[in-house]
Amino acid sequence: MNRCETRHLRIAGRPRLLLGGQLHNSTSSDLSSAREAFDRVVALGGNAVTATVSWHLVEPSEGRFDFAGVDALIDLARERDLALTLLWFGAWKNAASTYAPRWVRADTARFPRAELETDGAGGAAFTRPGTPVLSVFSPELLSADRRAFTALARHIADVDDAGVVVMIQVENETGLLGAARDHCVGAEAAWAAPVPGQLLGWLAEHPDATGTAARLWREQGRPSAGTWPEVFGSDEWAQEVFMAWAIASHCEALAASASQHLDVPYYANAWLGPQPGQELPGQYPSGGPTAGVLDVWQAAAPSLALLGPDIYIDDVKGTTAAYARPDNPLLIPESRLAVGNLFWTVGSGAIGFNVFGVDDVRPDGQFSSAYHLLGGAEDVIIAAQREGRIRPVLLEAGESAVVELGGLSWTVRDAGAALRQMFLDAGVRVRTDADAGGEESDASALVPSPADTRAMGILIDLGDDEILAIGQGLMFDVAGQVGEIVEIDDAVEGCYEAGEWVSGRHLNGDERLSLLPLDRLAAVRIKVLRRHV
Repeated sequence: MNRCETRHLRIAGRPRLLLGGQLHNSTSSDLSSAREAFDRVVALGGNAVTATVSWHLVEPSEGRFDFAGVDALIDLARERDLALTLLWFGAWKNAASTYAPRWVRADTARFPRAELETDGAGGAAFTRPGTPVLSVFSPELLSADRRAFTALARHIADVDDAGVVVMIQVENETGLLGAARDHCVGAEAAWAAPVPGQLLGWLAEHPDATGTAARLWREQGRPSAGTWPEVFGSDEWAQEVFMAWAIASHCEALAASASQHLDVPYYANAWLGPQPGQELPGQYPSGGPTAGVLDVWQAAAPSLALLGPDIYIDDVKGTTAAYARPDNPLLIPESRLAVGNLFWTVGSGAIGFNVFGVDDVRPDGQFSSAYHLLGGAEDVIIAAQREGRIRPVLLEAGESAVVELGGLSWTVRDAGAALRQMFLDAGVRVRTDADAGGEESDASALVPSPADTRAMGILIDLGDDEILAIGQGLMFDVAGQVGEIVEIDDAVEGCYEAGEWVSGRHLNGDERLSLLPLDRLAAVRIKVLRRHV
């Protein structure tokens, strides 16, 4: 299944918006822990779950496979009517090789390690002395990793008659930390070898491409052949392109082989870079599917349906813009516990969203409210995404934005800041701040996560001068075309249950000042009246 065939996944014959959670890395290795985490997803109102398959557990000795743990995950998901995405922690997880089996890591002659040189990359996050990192320039590693991954796909095809497994991620946050490229013997030989014609052909066919490889190729005079330094130069960005081609080619080999047995979308996820504190390749994983080398990955790995960003940085808007492309369906494989990320990405067309560490997310918190509201409106959201009738809103304190939707201009404001100023000017003290005291994570979380107090939401054009707004803390003003006066005619709060709108209060008077409340998530349908002058 290639990337052009994949938009919203169809499950049991209908398109779905996957609202789920990714388990902590080790949870799926224990049935009891996995059961609790799957139950947590259900309690949150999610419809999807993402869990790890560890190479060292399924192939503890070469050629002998044990998929009992995979079967258990499929059973847990099927019993709870959850769509299951499996993460293959094979040769690399977070740019390291701790999930590779002992028989792989112990045989450095057969499976060489990556070798670093000091090239300005400096220190790298999440690395410690002794962390194993296998070299991607190893035919033996590719053969072993591909064989195990293909065995997994073949097994799923044999046992998963109900289609519980809906996607598989190939490796996890690939790339090289500590240097911009590998310097082992195999890597040096590849660096001095000709650039593959497949990549040069792609660059020639896409003269307006804006990625790193295209920029470097143009700077070098658009050569039609040559070694990697001759075609792209030798700086850290050229080395990142080199690593991206090698790693993407490895992932392509796995996905192409597995897809012969199991027809589900395969994808790769990205540790983002450059990002604050990680400005150079090697400070973030060099060669992973970051925004600058997406084109390289697409040229090398056509069997991958999409490339998804793991969002832990503040810039969700910029990240979303980089990955939401006509040739790349937007999926969020992992996100930190920030409900604003959920609303912005769904409003930008995301086909799925996974909060990381779902084991720790409170079932009575903000994320649960968001999943219930969005899940109830799933069919409405999917139709709006497909037809371009949905917009995201995410405001920092005091901000406003103008949203063009349905032939109307909606000015949305941070209601808390607007009301604070409004009432202070009138000499009245009133509570205007969203509740900042709640925690989204429970006491067991390694990193506590407070509720997201920003004004946020999605707006959907329902037609007939009506929009649906889901979110919190937004004040609305509306304007029409030249010669029109537009006013809010009615605003009805409520929710969708099983796809049907259930009305609550008709909001008027004081409640019109903040149609989406300050301290909780809600849904409201807003109808306008147009008058011509």
